[in-house]
Amino acid sequence: MKFRQLALEGYGRFRERAVFEFEAGLNIIHGGNETGKSTLLQALMDALYTLPASTAQATRERIHWGHPNGWTLELELELRGEPIRILKFHPVDEPRRRAEFTLRIGETVYSGDAARAQWEQLWQIPQEVYLTTACIRQRELTQIAQRHLKSLQQQLRASAVNADLNRVFNSLQQERRRVRQQIEAQQGVVAAIRARLETAQNTAHQRRRLHAQLQQAVSEAEQLRVQLMQEEQLLRRWQAALSVQERLERLRREADANQRHLDQLEQLERRVRELEGELEAQFGAWRALPDDFKAQVDAAYLRYRDAARRLHTLQEASQRERAARLQMRGRTQARRGFAVLGGALTLAGAALWGASPLLGALALALGITALGIALLWRGQPHLATTTEPALQHAKTEAQTHWRTLADLLHTAGYTLETPPTNGVAETHATQQTERLAHLMQQFSERWNALQSKRAELDATRRQIDALHAVQDPKALRERQRELAVEILGLQEQLQREPLAREGLSAEGLIRLEAQVERERQRLTDLQAEQLRCEGALASLPDAEPADAVALELERAEQRLQQMRYRRQLLETTELLLSEANAQYLSHLSPHLQPRIEAHLPTLTLGRYTHAELDDTLRLCVYHPERGETLVVEDAQPAWSAGVLDQLYFACRLGLSDALADDVRLPLLLDDPFVHFDAERYRAALELLVRIAERTQVVLFTCRALPAGAWGRVLHLS
Repeated sequence: MKFRQLALEGYGRFRERAVFEFEAGLNIIHGGNETGKSTLLQALMDALYTLPASTAQATRERIHWGHPNGWTLELELELRGEPIRILKFHPVDEPRRRAEFTLRIGETVYSGDAARAQWEQLWQIPQEVYLTTACIRQRELTQIAQRHLKSLQQQLRASAVNADLNRVFNSLQQERRRVRQQIEAQQGVVAAIRARLETAQNTAHQRRRLHAQLQQAVSEAEQLRVQLMQEEQLLRRWQAALSVQERLERLRREADANQRHLDQLEQLERRVRELEGELEAQFGAWRALPDDFKAQVDAAYLRYRDAARRLHTLQEASQRERAARLQMRGRTQARRGFAVLGGALTLAGAALWGASPLLGALALALGITALGIALLWRGQPHLATTTEPALQHAKTEAQTHWRTLADLLHTAGYTLETPPTNGVAETHATQQTERLAHLMQQFSERWNALQSKRAELDATRRQIDALHAVQDPKALRERQRELAVEILGLQEQLQREPLAREGLSAEGLIRLEAQVERERQRLTDLQAEQLRCEGALASLPDAEPADAVALELERAEQRLQQMRYRRQLLETTELLLSEANAQYLSHLSPHLQPRIEAHLPTLTLGRYTHAELDDTLRLCVYHPERGETLVVEDAQPAWSAGVLDQLYFACRLGLSDALADDVRLPLLLDDPFVHFDAERYRAALELLVRIAERTQVVLFTCRALPAGAWGRVLHLS
């Protein structure tokens, strides 16, 4: 964090507008007593923390005596790399109403309570913390000697240097009670405003709703009245046109029915002529055949098929008899062969017996075996021939039926070959049967076609007779001419009506009648609704504007939210103080000791270099002349007033370093070197130059500056 510029007017001793600019490093404000150094320091703290709407006495006392308006502060600073501008105006009178607080962050501008809430959320560094660490005043520095280091650590992050932790807790609790009371009171205010807002909104909503309903009813009634007149006129025209259309439809249906009757009669007569021509062309010769001719052909075909099956069965039996006779003849020949072989082997064995008894015995055994087989192998008895007469009779019968069937088919115009009788018929029996079946199928199909044509011709003639019986064709044609003339007149009448071109229907007419009836009822309802809305508007009470009450509620809720946020901040601060106190009691010495020792040699010109914290957390420094570590306090005669200031100043710098986080607070020093001698004063200034390299330093002093470069120096007169 860095201060850039401070402008003040009517503040303290600065009546006219004065502007002070600060650099990032060391800034020295030099001047004598009552030149405004402490005023500038207080202005910086007021710009950061004081609310311009406060009615506190201290805030009012900072107004320059006799200034007509009040004090104004403008502070420009850089926080976390972002430019911020704070403008505060505290008026002479009515600060709660006329005070101004404006906050600009980058290009965004906040004012009033919004600026306060945004700044508290952005800053988040209590004033007590700043006064404890980075804001060092000479009179507070001298009071540190009256406190132990333990009391000092209890004030870290929450309390001033001259107050202990118990006092801070008491102040926090008192503030919490006060804030809680304010929250309860503000909640009552918010509830009352919300009730007023609800009443105003309800009244406004009812008024708007009734106005809208009234306007809608009037507008809809007017539109509906015009529309109803148009639709009633349309309904009358539609009813007349629909009557004409219904008459036309009836005549058309009658004409269509008569025309269908005439067309059907002409179609049937034409079909009779076509059927007679087809019968003459396709079945001229068959028309002389008797009606039972097909039955005769089918009976002859069945008789032939039965005879053919019997013939086939007898032929198979004859073939089996011939095979049996051939088998018997083969067995007889084999028996004779075995007898001849046995006799030959027997004779050969007798002949070989003398030469070779073994061969003779073998031949003799084989010959006897062959003779035994010939004697034991008996043949079957002679088979008599029984199928030949029946076979000849079946052949004769089949040929007879074939000739009969061929004669009948020949009468119908089909030629059937007679099968041969010299034994070749068996070879072609299958082919003949297939040709006969195919021929019979052709005959049946053609005969069925003939009968179908005849049946259709008879049926058509009966239909013609029936139509003639219903109505005379000549009178029917005369009626058709009359209907055509009347239909033409009705069509011309409908063409002159535009509704007829759009299409008319009884359903549409019914819908239109229902719609007209609904609109009449709706018009009556709208008139009643108009009277009701006018009466309700007249009876509504007057109410305050809802927008003004809503704005008042929004401000009250923002105030309540700020109070709740402050209460939460106080609770969090108290909790953090308790936790931080417990932690720092056990960890302060290793955390703070090296930071204090880093500044001791410079401030004391190397005389004192070592500091430590005893069991009671008191600051102790090693005294080289006495050769022992002594407690730093006023009662210790070894420490002079200047040395005490130097030691405690090192302690405050250590505190500032130890408590620095992501925001390094500018170091504000109000004449802390009153009791420093010249050499140690120079050393302190050199230390501030080094510290200013990482932290902005603003030194307010009345002492003369030694020769050297000490950053930006501003002299106050």
